[in-house]
Amino acid sequence: MKGYGLVLGGGGAKGSYEIGVWKALCELDIPIIAVAGTSVGALNGALIVQDDYDKAFDLWTNISVETVINMNEKISELDSKGKAEEIAKLIRAAVHSGGLDITPLKQLLNKTVDEEKIRKSNMEFGFVTFSMTDLRPVSIFKEEVPEGQMADYLLASAAFPAFQPFEIDGKKFIDGGVYDNIPISLMLEKDIYDVISVDVSGMGLVRKVRVKSKDLNLIQIKNSEPLGPTLGFSIESAKRNIEIGYYDTMRAFGKYNGKHYYFTDTNNSLDFDGNDIKLVYRYLGIEWDKRFSPQNRFIIYKLIRSLKNYSQDKKFKNTTGIISAAAEITAEVMKIERIKEYSLQNLIDTIKEQYSFQKADISFEDFSKLIKGDNWNADKSSFTEMMKKVIFESKFAALYSADINDISDRTILYRRLLALAFPKICIANIFIALIISK
Repeated sequence: MKGYGLVLGGGGAKGSYEIGVWKALCELDIPIIAVAGTSVGALNGALIVQDDYDKAFDLWTNISVETVINMNEKISELDSKGKAEEIAKLIRAAVHSGGLDITPLKQLLNKTVDEEKIRKSNMEFGFVTFSMTDLRPVSIFKEEVPEGQMADYLLASAAFPAFQPFEIDGKKFIDGGVYDNIPISLMLEKDIYDVISVDVSGMGLVRKVRVKSKDLNLIQIKNSEPLGPTLGFSIESAKRNIEIGYYDTMRAFGKYNGKHYYFTDTNNSLDFDGNDIKLVYRYLGIEWDKRFSPQNRFIIYKLIRSLKNYSQDKKFKNTTGIISAAAEITAEVMKIERIKEYSLQNLIDTIKEQYSFQKADISFEDFSKLIKGDNWNADKSSFTEMMKKVIFESKFAALYSADINDISDRTILYRRLLALAFPKICIANIFIALIISK
């Protein structure tokens, strides 16, 4: 049967992302013929081989630190902030006393892992751990695991360095991430060269694959935003990470466009031409015949470089690519929800709505007064540092004087400072001014 090998990286609580990847692969009808993983990737891999998506989803969306680590009752009753502080203390103490007790995780695995299903599955399944006794990595496939010990070996793969080493038959094992956190090599051992790898930005080594690039068809899926702390087990973060994994995978297989947001299509009603480019230069206080002066060129360079970071291939083949990149930057600056699908036009409309909503906030008026105040009379160095602090700490910086016709000296100075110190905020300011003028 032709299909893909799926390789799942380790990363503790970040592993919830991989359930979203699995959901997307199922919806896309991508055939998976083998699974390999390290640490939490091995645990998720077992559930995939069992074909137990509902069980995996329920497990992650009901998870807490207490389901993984043995904690005293007093810590369990604390609020999230207090609990985080106590867990940090617990980890520091545990490192010096042999590691955290993960009896709850062992009990959870014994209830969740169905060894018979794994062995009967047509999928290949392998994972990595590290033997502290023998000081060597152990890569093992399901057929090599002694009968009745599947859950034990999976737990050995997931024995995070802050946990107590896991013992099997007198040998101590720790997390396989110390050797290879994304074990693509296991797929090559089975002569599988169509591979999907999932990187959740977990701690650990990632080994280079020794194979000619032309022989390996590798689709890499990586989290598009931070997934939280390695031991940050919570229902809220797990649900969000699952969503991120789902959307990132859909984009990796071409179902969405966009660099950070997820576009179903990039059609839009905006029509920018050469006259708009001249308007932008004017907006930044750049005279057309002086646009090649060193300072002006540097300002434009800073803006274009930021825009290119939001393009698919760091090139702009048409104005739609520029509009798409500018819209994504603006939405990010305005903190518009990212984890949902949009059309490009829908995102532009959302930006307009948010602009009107945020501009009506009384705090925006306070910010405007501050910018319009006497700060401009300070010496150049102290003014620049003060303004950088004000802008950095305010969510309204992109909204201030977003008026294509406002070319007063003070406003232009503000925009040029934005371009040099905060190019993404400057792009958002320009984009808002352009779209509300259309």
